[in-house]
Amino acid sequence: MIHTSVQPARTSAAVLPGEAAPVRRGGAEWWWFTARVRTGAGPVGLVAAFLRHRAAGPEPGLADSHAVLWARSGPAEDHRVEAWMDRGCLDLLRAAAAADPGTDPRVRTALAETLLREGDLHPDRVLPAPVRTGGDRLDLDFGVARLRAQGAGHVVEADGENGFSLLLTPGKPALSRSRPGAGRWSPADAAGTRVHTVPRLEARGVVRDRGREEPVAGDGWYEHIDAEPWHRADRSAPADAPAWSWAGLRLDDGWELEVHRTGPDGAAGATVVAVSPEGEPVAAPARVLTRDPWTSLSSLNTYPTAWEVQAPDLGLSLSVRSWFPRQEIRSLVLGPGMLCAHVDAEGALAGRRVRGHGVWEEFPDNRIGDFERYVTRIRDTTLEEIDRLYPALPRDTPLSAAGCEDRPERFYPGSADDLHASLIEPMRHATEGLGKSWRSYVAVAAIELCGGDVEPYRPLLAATELLHTGCLVVDDVQDGSPLRRGRPAAHTVFGAPAAINAGTAAYFAFDRVFDEVLPDDDALRLRVYRTYLWALRAGHAGQALDIAGHRPAMDRAVATGDAGPLLERIRTVHRLKTAAPVRGVAEIGARIAGADDALVRALGDYFEAVGLAYQISDDVMDLRGVTAPSSSGASERTKHTAEDLRAGKATMPLAHAVALLPPERVRRIWETVRDGCEDRGAIASAVGELEGCGAVAACEEEAAHLVSAAWEPLRDLLPASWTAVHIRALGAYAAHREPE
Repeated sequence: MIHTSVQPARTSAAVLPGEAAPVRRGGAEWWWFTARVRTGAGPVGLVAAFLRHRAAGPEPGLADSHAVLWARSGPAEDHRVEAWMDRGCLDLLRAAAAADPGTDPRVRTALAETLLREGDLHPDRVLPAPVRTGGDRLDLDFGVARLRAQGAGHVVEADGENGFSLLLTPGKPALSRSRPGAGRWSPADAAGTRVHTVPRLEARGVVRDRGREEPVAGDGWYEHIDAEPWHRADRSAPADAPAWSWAGLRLDDGWELEVHRTGPDGAAGATVVAVSPEGEPVAAPARVLTRDPWTSLSSLNTYPTAWEVQAPDLGLSLSVRSWFPRQEIRSLVLGPGMLCAHVDAEGALAGRRVRGHGVWEEFPDNRIGDFERYVTRIRDTTLEEIDRLYPALPRDTPLSAAGCEDRPERFYPGSADDLHASLIEPMRHATEGLGKSWRSYVAVAAIELCGGDVEPYRPLLAATELLHTGCLVVDDVQDGSPLRRGRPAAHTVFGAPAAINAGTAAYFAFDRVFDEVLPDDDALRLRVYRTYLWALRAGHAGQALDIAGHRPAMDRAVATGDAGPLLERIRTVHRLKTAAPVRGVAEIGARIAGADDALVRALGDYFEAVGLAYQISDDVMDLRGVTAPSSSGASERTKHTAEDLRAGKATMPLAHAVALLPPERVRRIWETVRDGCEDRGAIASAVGELEGCGAVAACEEEAAHLVSAAWEPLRDLLPASWTAVHIRALGAYAAHREPE
């Protein structure tokens, strides 16, 4: 079936649509351009988007808002982005976030708090002056970028050492259509979105490469989008925030293809519009398949980087591949991020071979409905990095795992097999039941927060997780725990000696990774190694105090009714054993990014508080049973309910109960569990009393206070960014976790 909803606009090829001044009614208006131009170093892809948003009706506190962004992709996987917005845009985003019930409350609160502050933004910047619009024809001056009608086309200018100035002249008649439902650059319920497209432009002008200007020529694509407002005070946010894909491709034989999809991968919910060399459009249903996913460490979004487009009615079978994976555009306007990739295409159309190029966009569902599931996205990338350091096959085991990479002659035949069996397999077993991996996220988030580029530091994910998992493997031997992360504990499979040795050997994964990722900077290396060794010392001290145990301190608390010394003892162990390694990882990330001492200290204080809060909430979760999302999305039990209580361990809820329950009742509970208890009825009764007396609430209040107190001084040192929102939400999550 051929669809004919796309019609030629009442606009000749001599005039670009949207050349009039911006509309005056409420709504979002976008002017979007892309171009591929030729330089001496090779092809360069450019994207520019201008946004003007007018509040719908009387919106208290909301004024007109504006944003502009541009991106450049070039040889050697060079990708640069600039994004700017005015304060009105921040107000709009804050109002939209506050009215969105589908966003996790922790994220919604953190977002509103972050956008409320005056100060710097990241990666966006605040426009230097109010946006100026002039005349009856299109003339937008954003201070750092300009868009104006000139003759038959538009002049698009972006300032800065990576900017450009292009005259874009239409080569075909414009297309005009309504785009019902969710779609590109429009809210999920934008039934009235109007789109004007010119699928082929002639592009001429100059581009700047770090300040050096070069004349260029090429071709491009233009869209003018007139959509509904993003936020209305009289209308709740849409229930769904569907993802979409869009591509604009220019073929070498004079045809253009527009691909649009809002359904899941492989679904027949895509549409292709083919535009003939004469400018006649034909629309047909299509299927889009994706391949070669890439995960951004900045946004935790996973994007395809290759696509197959099939439209049998058009005889279309096309393979599309991005120039390189890392072409994400990040801005507060776009949520955590979107892919805007310059691509090449080849295949068949109506029985003939075709080749072409253009842009492919992937806009994921950026609404974070469940923060725990969001941060768990990093798990798959962490496992990929672990597989590289700890490979599945003995023949791939690197000699660096044994510290003898430069002296292979010292190994006997078959030593790789033995190393793999004793050092690698226990840790692969332990990491296959990988938890939420939020500690790995801390490593890269700290780099991002301090203005660094996280992508070269992917190996830190594996090192961080191996450190944590190695500690758990040793801890399980100490506690005699049979289960870890829903799987048999490593010592129950490989024996205690192998588990202890493999667990401690995993601490040295950081040494291998530091050699790989740190620059040749002796001062930085010294600081990083000192921080890491401090974290190891603190962790072992915490383990030593944990081995000493808290039973005598709990005995004294029960006898005297004073839990103060007991609580301080438990906090000290949690701080050393759990929080200090988290702090160390965060400080390492900050040092790598070049942060000053004040920011390193504040960031370390905050993540230490997050680690301590997480361990306090872990004591609470022990009473309820710990679960985690599995790879299939279902919940898996990773720890027996009240495992610590049944083992007679003095935890935070039990310590807080000393001051909240009658002395006789505290004594009875402690006598029941002190030397271990397997009576399910007695354990259930004790859990009920700890919940009912307010001990659990006291733990949650303490954890929340720790995080909030550490966040206040850090917040003022950070620019407003999605990463700042996420780490604030991480603190709220650490302080108060819900069962799956």
